[in-house]
Amino acid sequence: REALGIGLVAGIICAVFSHSVFPLGNLITEPIGAVVCLAVYRLVKDKTKLAPAVATAVATPASGLTFIAVVCAVMFVTTGASAASLAAYAVALLPIVLSALAVNTIIAQIIAFPAMSVMQKTAVSKVRKHETPAADDAYVVLDNLSFTYSTADKPAVSNVSVKIRKGEFVVVNGPSGSGKTTFARAVAGILPHAYGGTLSGSISVDGKYADEYASVTDLSKKAGMVFDDADAQLIFTTTEEEILTGLETLGLSSEKTAERLAEIYAETKTGHLKDRAPHTLSGGQKQRVALAAALSRSTPLLVLDEAASELDSAARREVYTLLSELRKKGAAVVLIEHMTAETLGFATRMITLREGKIVYDGEPFDEHDENLFVPLEREGSSKEVILEAENISHTFGGVKALDGVSVSFMKGEISAIVGENGSGKTTLMKHLNGLLRPDSGAVRLKGADIAEMQVSDIAKTVGLVFQNPDTMLFAGTCEKEILFGIKNVGGSMTPEEALTAVGLSGKAHVNPRHLSRGERQKLALACVMATNQEVIIMDEPTTGLDARESFEVMKVLTAMRNAGKTILMVTHNPV
Repeated sequence: REALGIGLVAGIICAVFSHSVFPLGNLITEPIGAVVCLAVYRLVKDKTKLAPAVATAVATPASGLTFIAVVCAVMFVTTGASAASLAAYAVALLPIVLSALAVNTIIAQIIAFPAMSVMQKTAVSKVRKHETPAADDAYVVLDNLSFTYSTADKPAVSNVSVKIRKGEFVVVNGPSGSGKTTFARAVAGILPHAYGGTLSGSISVDGKYADEYASVTDLSKKAGMVFDDADAQLIFTTTEEEILTGLETLGLSSEKTAERLAEIYAETKTGHLKDRAPHTLSGGQKQRVALAAALSRSTPLLVLDEAASELDSAARREVYTLLSELRKKGAAVVLIEHMTAETLGFATRMITLREGKIVYDGEPFDEHDENLFVPLEREGSSKEVILEAENISHTFGGVKALDGVSVSFMKGEISAIVGENGSGKTTLMKHLNGLLRPDSGAVRLKGADIAEMQVSDIAKTVGLVFQNPDTMLFAGTCEKEILFGIKNVGGSMTPEEALTAVGLSGKAHVNPRHLSRGERQKLALACVMATNQEVIIMDEPTTGLDARESFEVMKVLTAMRNAGKTILMVTHNPV
């Protein structure tokens, strides 16, 4: 039914804007294409990761050839065209169908990758003790919950029991891979709807088992969620559209909608971004917009998975203040966060997870261990300039991202690039590795102007770890991710050596999508660590890592620096 509905809408749009000889034919062909696409996808989705591309590759010619047949039939009836003329017409349209096939197939797969990383829906088996939840004043109840993802060999969470009430601000912490994201998905109620695996125990939200809600859409009226990957949930063309979509579900008058929109802009400090396309924003700005979109639905429960990880310290405190105000108004707030010290004074409760189990549930406290951080060995850098920018400027859509920036980096040094969200840190980084070219000024690598070099040649010397690791992870296993770089750039480490160095020993054959955000961040680091690149640029390398894990990463980077590599870090956490 949903596929037919989507196909019919697409058919109406095509019928309105089509310049073909029979636009109304789209009302027949688009629904057919949608149903074929769904049928093929269901047949192959468990057999290949390219299921979206395969389904689209079959559906596009099914729709296109049907359209040709419909048009030929109409021409025959209305004009009495000969069979030869109709055959010639059909052959003339085939290149259009084939080109549409190629474009649609590529686009479908590109869109599917981030979507699958957030919501990968497969069958979930459920085992629970009661037909209806016991009466309770808690808004969310996890009762002896265990969950194992369909491709995992051990539970992500195990025997977790917890109650969350309105008016609580719960901060959840724990090392990477401890089950925090799965816990967040469970609290929001979406775990049995959108993620494949085996679930035992139960999840209830607002007095009803989570799996008894008709869909995630129904659950979204009860719980809002901000995912750890803001890119995957920002889908509209402007920031304002992202927020208005939620407001429109509340049935407010146009005046009240405008009033609430202004309030959200003020609360999240996103008003100046209202006409910007989300994909053009910095990582921190995207997180602000994702939070604004979640607030627009005014749900009694708000779950945030590392939703402030890419904000600077001042901006994080602003978010925590906002969340605290929501709590005081009666909402339940659950925040997954590594930097728990900054939530003191805001959070009312702390839950700590380790290996999928709750090991602490009580008053928030600062778990920072001063004895952990022994000063790392410092070695002086050489006087050799390996990478430099000279008076570079760059403008995005009228916004000056860089304005006359000049900086030099020496071989064998670690440098931190810091600044507020939207100050141009990521833009500078993309200039230093050739992904962007300056409007004026020059960037030189070993004295050569990179404007005269191919990006592929620059990549042999300069490695990059993106702010969002999911944008660079695509292979089926961690081992294949690392081997890809070694084969294309060269390297002396084995995949297992690189994984061990970043604390992912034994993960070689694990699918990267089944790692936590922090583990994916470590894997991205392992990918560049295994290569022979002399300069490593990292955009927020400790995102998703707790203090201990961040320190371990810095030890790895120090060892790389001591081996002669140059390390550049964009970070909000220079300490």
